Amino acid sequence: MTETELIGALSGNRSAGLIDGLADRIRREASVETLYRLVADPSRWPAGADRARILFRGGCVLERIYFADRAAFLPCAGDFCRRGFSACEHPGLRRLFAKIMADLLKRYDPGAPSLEAIAETAAGWAAAPETKIAVRIWTMEVLKRCRGRVAWVDDAWEDLLELQTHEASPGIEKRLRHSWRR
Repeated sequence: MTETELIGALSGNRSAGLIDGLADRIRREASVETLYRLVADPSRWPAGADRARILFRGGCVLERIYFADRAAFLPCAGDFCRRGFSACEHPGLRRLFAKIMADLLKRYDPGAPSLEAIAETAAGWAAAPETKIAVRIWTMEVLKRCRGRVAWVDDAWEDLLELQTHEASPGIEKRLRHSWRR
């Protein structure tokens, strides 16, 4: 698919199966890198494009592709770790990117400079009071995977956990008890 076709598909009316259908088509046509560039760099869009809709839907399709076929996403992994994750500004897209990053760090070594930037970004998102619960959960999962790999994350871990205890959701409380405090 071309960028123009992707923009049209992502900005159109929502239909049943839109995300799954697009994810399958993009994988079949080997257009994952095109989708990734579009989602990671909104400056490529034409004037008047519905930024929020394209970002979120594009992120949903990218997440679906990643978890269905990680190998299809691998050509984008380097840029995602070096730049894409840290450059993400859209709150809904942050959740999707953090979810991908948490899993990617189990399978991929982005190298020390990228890992440092990933940890800094995740800590910033996790600590920001306006950050939605789902984003906080996934950014803490990213930071959990940075432990032992980025020294300051180990040093700041207990403080980051303490931040998460304030007005903690049931999901955060469960992770604090069963996963993050270990």
